[in-house]
Amino acid sequence: MLLLFVGSLTLVPLIGTEFLPVSDESQFRIVLRAPVGQRVEKTEQQVSEVERVLQANIPAAELEKIVSSTGVLSQGRSSLFNPNTGPHTSSIQVYLVSPDKRNRTQVEIMNEMRPKIVKLFPGVSMYFDPGGLVKRVTSFGSQKAVDVEIYGYDFDNARDVIARVKEIMEQTPGLADIEPSREENYPEVNVTVDREKAALLGISEADVANTVLFSLNGNGQTEPIIYTDPQSGNEYFISAWLAEEHRGSLTDLENVLLTTKVGEPVLLKNVASLKLNAGPVKVDRKYFQRVVHITANPINRPLGDIADELESAFATLQLPAGFSIKLAGQIQQQRDTFQGLQFAIILALLLVYMVMAAQFKSLIDPFIIMFSVPMGFPGVILILFLTDTTLSTTSMMGIIMMFGIVVSNGVLLVDYTNVLRRRGESLHRAVVTAARTRLRPILMTSLATVFGLLPMAIGLGTGGETNAPLARAVVGGLSVSTLLTLFLVPTMYAILEERFPRRLDLEV
Repeated sequence: MLLLFVGSLTLVPLIGTEFLPVSDESQFRIVLRAPVGQRVEKTEQQVSEVERVLQANIPAAELEKIVSSTGVLSQGRSSLFNPNTGPHTSSIQVYLVSPDKRNRTQVEIMNEMRPKIVKLFPGVSMYFDPGGLVKRVTSFGSQKAVDVEIYGYDFDNARDVIARVKEIMEQTPGLADIEPSREENYPEVNVTVDREKAALLGISEADVANTVLFSLNGNGQTEPIIYTDPQSGNEYFISAWLAEEHRGSLTDLENVLLTTKVGEPVLLKNVASLKLNAGPVKVDRKYFQRVVHITANPINRPLGDIADELESAFATLQLPAGFSIKLAGQIQQQRDTFQGLQFAIILALLLVYMVMAAQFKSLIDPFIIMFSVPMGFPGVILILFLTDTTLSTTSMMGIIMMFGIVVSNGVLLVDYTNVLRRRGESLHRAVVTAARTRLRPILMTSLATVFGLLPMAIGLGTGGETNAPLARAVVGGLSVSTLLTLFLVPTMYAILEERFPRRLDLEV
């Protein structure tokens, strides 16, 4: 049994780890990113071609509908989940029929479409995101499982770090759809305020920023003018901005009027200088620091193995001063959750031992029963290996559940052995008789649990793949431990009683 236990541990590196099993939500998303500055009409043509390829390659029996969104959504809740950053970007959502109506998973369909879509337009990036809201929640905001965060302030140094990190991720097996969150070279106008002049006139930088913004885009988003009709009492929100002919060049922008603290008008060019420039489309911040997310999807490789390889590669990078790299998303959550579950396993074993010690009024009997717990691990490892299931949060919860059932089998054996010895039976005869007598209730308990969890372990029904690892861990661990416990617990009982004999009060 010791050799069996040690031998099963050699399979652990072959199992792999992940945070949560991938749930089939019957959808995946394609994010199209053309070169910055491309007109929206051109982007719409590319989206139409992508939709045509999808409809031509996904059978009608599997495809439900395709929904696309091109350009930036500036209003509404839907804008929170829209990855578009300008007219050069588009989001294409592919909805599939429910899993019970198709033979392939959403990931298999997505992986088949990827090479056909990516090669359509040279110079245009295509990123695939599996799943929907559930995937986003389990990835803590990101649609992808792998999220590398690069912290640093300087834009020039950040470009170099992003390029090196992306190169490492491209060389890491099992990663696809590697997408940096920062897009460069977006045309912009830099307005540099002369603070001394502005202060003398009583104008702040915020006043300059708001005036320029309202002149170009209107005040409707932040400070709309509310007009109340005196006759009907209806309220109307009025937004005003400069006409097209008055905001077509830098000269027009320089002539934007500001108001001093005494109410006198002053031109923008008198307190600020304007310059054409290019920079990031948007700047993300986290913990009050500039951050760049480089996300990716794992393909046919456990998330834990990818995380270990990335961490080793990032440790060799020479980063500029003030820069740091951190693995976030599901990787960070997986590590935190695994640490919590490991503590929960240790705490569960201690609590079980304390309860049994109080009931048996002995420290030896619970010690003997606890030998049945490790006998479940070979079964768990073996079934996860044979079913190609990773060690995840769900399967670890199944291991904790298995402990209680396994321990109950040991309790039946030890308790009845003590009963027989109090009746005057010899040690070896009591051990063998107890094992033979308790065989039936132990098998009834174990078989009832195994067959009850079998449909869940197979993954029947929609969404069954999410709970399958839990059931498989219980089924595998309980099946093996039941057989081994029948031999190990009586043997350990006899060994300890021979070396440390106890006096048991005989029943009269």
